[in-house]
Amino acid sequence: MITVALFWPKYHGNVSSLNDLALGLDRERFKVIFIYLTEHGVDERYLKETGCEFFCLSEKKRINSFRFSVMFNLVRILKEHHVDILHCHRHKATTYAVMAARIAGTPVLLAHVHGLGRSRNLKRRLINCILFRNVNRLVPVANGVKEDVLRNNWFVTDEKLFVLENSVDYGRFADVSISKKDAKQMLGMPADSLVFGTIGRLVPTKGLSYLIAAFSKVKEQMPSVHLVLVGDGPCRAELQMQAADALCGDSVHFLGHRANVEQLLKGMDVFILASVAEGMPRVLLEAMAAGVPCVATQVGGIPEVINGEAVGFLVPPGDPEALAEMMLRVAKMPGEELAEVIEKARGRIRRFYSHDVVKKKLEALYESEFAASQESH
Repeated sequence: MITVALFWPKYHGNVSSLNDLALGLDRERFKVIFIYLTEHGVDERYLKETGCEFFCLSEKKRINSFRFSVMFNLVRILKEHHVDILHCHRHKATTYAVMAARIAGTPVLLAHVHGLGRSRNLKRRLINCILFRNVNRLVPVANGVKEDVLRNNWFVTDEKLFVLENSVDYGRFADVSISKKDAKQMLGMPADSLVFGTIGRLVPTKGLSYLIAAFSKVKEQMPSVHLVLVGDGPCRAELQMQAADALCGDSVHFLGHRANVEQLLKGMDVFILASVAEGMPRVLLEAMAAGVPCVATQVGGIPEVINGEAVGFLVPPGDPEALAEMMLRVAKMPGEELAEVIEKARGRIRRFYSHDVVKKKLEALYESEFAASQESH
């Protein structure tokens, strides 16, 4: 049996592609444990319900400077649980993992790369030069992320990278029984309204200022339309002020954080992702699986998912005029044409981005890297 430890800098909630995949691994071939740098925010009840052991390396809310006590806690766990594969996420976790794995003698170290710009300056590149040489594989979430890593880290070869796409629980989003009318009611929208929607943190990288600017242009031609933003974040007040200044504040609805996204998606007529930087956004996969036509920007791994207008629609990032034009185009598309796009988009997610499909790639990665480590010894 192969023991795999997923190592995160902090707890990101119960739902994530990697955690879902790890929990679905064949329990006869894999044992999974979870490790977090800090215990802040960890849902102990959920983790216990998974049947997997979990460990927190520090009681502090945030770890800003390197702490040897944390590293040696990690070494102890790796040794005591005979971890074969340490699968770490984000820069801080990888920094601890490289040193701890070397001391503990952990055979395989994987470093997941979730987005663009992870080598954004010379200091980070120099650190990566040390870290990346000591991991068995870098695991980007999209080919676009892979190219970003290769472009910004001259010492990394193509063979070092293994693309593992984000994935979704296809059935959770495709098989929702709620009616569109009821879903719109949950959004607080009239049943006959045309609703553009997006889901995500209200942060600059999501391009929401461009979305609101585009929506104000759409509203000039379609006065009864609405825009709903599900999620929260530091830019909320600024975005609300922008909507008010653009005279569309009454039609832009900030719903805050909501848990039932699979139902809320059913109430959206067009899903918009206006991001200026992305790896492979899970929310886009969810919207396509839910049967919502999608308009998104040409950044990161998004063009790999929406690989043509048969399944969705792309616009340049940071271009409100182009976004507004595409929003109007999709809103006015004939029903039969739109239904065909929706069906093909769902099929694409089911074939390439469902948990069942991507889990097989993850199992193959774990088994091949573990086998290679045994041969080298």
